[in-house]
Amino acid sequence: MRNYKVFLCLAFFALSGLLHPQTTKEEFLKHPELAGGLYCPYPYTAAVQTPAPEGYVPFYISHYGRHGSRWVISPECHTIPQKILNKALAAGKLTEAGKILLERINILAAHAESRYGDLSPLGAKEQRGIAERMYKSFPQVFEKGNRSRFIYSRSTQVPRCILSMSAFDERLKEFNPEISVLQEATQRNKYVNNDTKLLRDTANKVESVFLKKRFNPARFIANLFTDTVYAKQSIDDARRFAHEVFTAAMNIPDLEGIQFSLTEFFTPDEMYVLAQLSNMQMYFMAGPSGINGKAVTKSASLLLENIISCADSAIQTGKVSADFRFGHDTYIIPLLALMDIKDMNNREDDPDKIYSAWTAAKISPMGVNLQLIFYKNAKTGDVIVKLLHCEKEVQVPVPTDIAPYYHWKDLKNYYLHKLL
Repeated sequence: MRNYKVFLCLAFFALSGLLHPQTTKEEFLKHPELAGGLYCPYPYTAAVQTPAPEGYVPFYISHYGRHGSRWVISPECHTIPQKILNKALAAGKLTEAGKILLERINILAAHAESRYGDLSPLGAKEQRGIAERMYKSFPQVFEKGNRSRFIYSRSTQVPRCILSMSAFDERLKEFNPEISVLQEATQRNKYVNNDTKLLRDTANKVESVFLKKRFNPARFIANLFTDTVYAKQSIDDARRFAHEVFTAAMNIPDLEGIQFSLTEFFTPDEMYVLAQLSNMQMYFMAGPSGINGKAVTKSASLLLENIISCADSAIQTGKVSADFRFGHDTYIIPLLALMDIKDMNNREDDPDKIYSAWTAAKISPMGVNLQLIFYKNAKTGDVIVKLLHCEKEVQVPVPTDIAPYYHWKDLKNYYLHKLL
C-alpha cells in the first residue's frame, strides 16, 4: 500500500513537472496524494536539462536542502486519537471502522516511539539519490584529478538535518574519495536558521474560521462511533480529532514497513478541505502570506547574503567546489519567495484560494532543494548560473538572453537590490 501511494505521488509529479506550484480542486481530486503537503516524499522525476551555451562548463554549486522524509514531529496525531478511541472502545461505542482505526493508530504510535521528528530510512535514501544525480549531472564540479575538490557542508543542529547532510556527502565521496568535505552543525552559522516572530493569533483565527466553515465532521464521526450523542459529549473538538488522524495518514508515505493507509477513513472532499487547512498553516507559517509573509521572507536575507558571498568567493578563488546547506521547510520556503522563484512567491489573502495559488506539496516536499549551478567560460571568464528546484529548471524575473541561464552579474545585482 505504501509503495503504491508513493508511486502515485511520483506519477503525479512526473506529469506536472513541478512547473505550476498551484492546485485546483479538480487536479486534487484526480491526484489526492497531493494531500500530503509538506509530508510528500521527495518527488524526483527525470526532466530535460537545457544545455549550457557553448564554451560554458559547470565549476561550482550552491545548494540549500530540506532534510529528507521523517517521522511526524508531534505525537499528538497519535495520542489524541488514541485517547478518544480507547475511551470509546472501553464504553463499547466503536464501530468496526473505529476499531480498525484504533488498531492502525496504535501501530503507527509504536512505530514512531522515540523517533518523533527523526529522519526515516527513506529520508536518507532521498538525500543519497539527490547527491548521486548531482554528481552525474555535473561531473566537472566533482571530477577526479589533480584539481582540489573541496565541499563546505553545514546544517542546523537538528539531528534529521545533520543525518541528511551526512547521507548526501557520503554518497558524493563514494563516487570520488578524493573529495574533501568540511561538515559543520553549529549555532554560529545563523544563516541556515531563522528566527521570526509570527502573528499566530491572527493566523489561528483565519484557520479556525475556515475549518468551521468548510469541514463538517459528522460523517467522519458517524463512521467511527456507534453512538453519535456519546461522541458529541466525549470529544471536545471533533474537527481537531479528524485533522490529527489526517496528519497521521499523511506521514505514512515517509515511512517504511507500514502496510496500510488511513485515507479510507476520509471522503475525497474531506481530504481536500483538510489538505487546504494544512497547506494554509504552512503558508501562514513560512510562505509569502499577507499575515506573516513580509517577516518570514525577510528572515531569509542572511541565507541569501551567504549564497551570494560564497558564490563570489568561489568564483574569485576557485578553492570551493560546492557549498551545501541543510535545514527545514521553514527556511527554504522563505528563501524561494525572497529569490522570486516563479510562482513560489504568490500572495493570496482569500483563505479559500490559497491552495490554488500556493501548494506546499509542490513547493516544499520532503527533501526539497534549491541548487544554483555556476558555469564559467574559460576564454572570457564570464560566469552564468541556472537555478534548479527539486532538480527542475526554474525561472526568476531577471532579464536574460540565455534562459534558463542567467548572467551572474545580473542575478547578483537583482538580489543585492532586494536585500537593501
